[in-house]
Amino acid sequence: MRTRSGAKAPDIGPRPAPARPGPLDFPQYQVQGDLSAAHQHAQTLDQLFLGLEKNVSAQHVEALNITLLEERTLDLLVPEGYLPPSTWLQDPSLATESSEKGQDEAASNQKARGYEHESFYQRARELLLRNDDCFDSLPGKPGARRPPPVKLSHANKFYQNLLFMAEFWDTSKDNYETKEDGKELYTGRRYGGGHEMPSHYREDTVGAFVELCVWPFRCNLQNPRSSVSRKLQFRKQYYPIQSISSAVCRNPTDRQKARKGILEGPLIGIHCRNTTTFRTASDAKGEGKEEIISLLFEVGGALLIAQKRAREGKEEEKPWQDRFWALAGKRHLGEMGGGRQDLETNASARREIEATKSGVEPMDDVETDQKDHDSDGKESKKRRIQGPKQAYLATKPPESQWESKMEYCAIGKAPGAGYDNIYLISSLNHHISLVHIRIDDRYLDFITHGPAQADFDPSTQEWWSLEVQRSKWFDLLDPDDRGEAMRGVWGVMRWMMRDVVGGG
Repeated sequence: MRTRSGAKAPDIGPRPAPARPGPLDFPQYQVQGDLSAAHQHAQTLDQLFLGLEKNVSAQHVEALNITLLEERTLDLLVPEGYLPPSTWLQDPSLATESSEKGQDEAASNQKARGYEHESFYQRARELLLRNDDCFDSLPGKPGARRPPPVKLSHANKFYQNLLFMAEFWDTSKDNYETKEDGKELYTGRRYGGGHEMPSHYREDTVGAFVELCVWPFRCNLQNPRSSVSRKLQFRKQYYPIQSISSAVCRNPTDRQKARKGILEGPLIGIHCRNTTTFRTASDAKGEGKEEIISLLFEVGGALLIAQKRAREGKEEEKPWQDRFWALAGKRHLGEMGGGRQDLETNASARREIEATKSGVEPMDDVETDQKDHDSDGKESKKRRIQGPKQAYLATKPPESQWESKMEYCAIGKAPGAGYDNIYLISSLNHHISLVHIRIDDRYLDFITHGPAQADFDPSTQEWWSLEVQRSKWFDLLDPDDRGEAMRGVWGVMRWMMRDVVGGG
């Protein structure tokens, strides 16, 4: 049997030594927002962010007025009364009512609390198992102990993906041995360094972990169906946020919608980056370019989730929808109607007018006598030069920025709140972190449309700020960290899915 990395199954050796594990690194960029400094950039944001990809700097963070607070405890990130108590990591049959009393106010009564505790513990107890026991319990794993040491019901998919990640990150079994001929042999689990791991391994592992946590809330993961849906609207520009690998969404109660694959939300964004080095040798901690980029990607991902949630009850603005070249079926040319014959006549007329203005003879669609040849020297079909008429017929309107099978709604947002609480599950290396950002509606409007819509006055608008709160980095290879991370995700989901009067 071969693993997804193409190598033999893990724990089989000795074999040629993989790359030595590098130092485990995380961004350590520190920033404290300054409203007066941000006001200086407020009216020139378009120009400042125009060359973002090539000239990223601390000025971009300063312009957005970002304050970063790290190592926040879960009880500070999750609203009071919604974080499951640590006793929920124990068997509910052993927990006493007194240990839970006063710690959990989200459930309406003891019966509901007991049911939810049982559902939580059924999943958490599998995350708290030893990695080796779970890996040996996976179906089809060569060399595994039989009978399987444990039985996995909910976390099977997670451990399958975690095993692939462990092939690059788990150093617990590393053993290097140098032979007499100078060759270095290795026994252990890894087949490469962490920097060599394909990015989708991390996305699949984090996605399986989050899916395990949100499934009891009638929620699922939605993977963006196109790269267009992962673009942040920044005035008249669109910035791709490809690090948003998926999002937590709610399954509709309407059966017809559910059969069509329609989802509601989004609730939580999942942010994964494949970067393992954040500064050069000459950079001090907190001064690396990748550290700034990492923070901007997280903020951009949160703004993208906020923009999608703000689409509730709205229709997509399509400036091109009334243009003649974007009409469905190309049945007519703007003010000139008619069938296909009229279309070709009008297209020819337009071509002749444009050619006359430019002094160039109009050109029809023609076939050349030249023939293309493939790599074997054989003649292929004749090339066809596309004339203006065929070019027009092939013109398509821009792809929609909205997902077709998504009902956008701000689930968990109180009506008239004036702000939205955005949560991200951010992942680096083999770790995840819970990120919370409160985004004012006026801030989001200013980012999306500009000062004309937000009536921005730099001297008085205190809302122009973002406070990014991040938990510690939870190690997915550590059972105890997995349990704590599940408490955080579960608490956010309980709060998001609470009953909100008049809410989505």
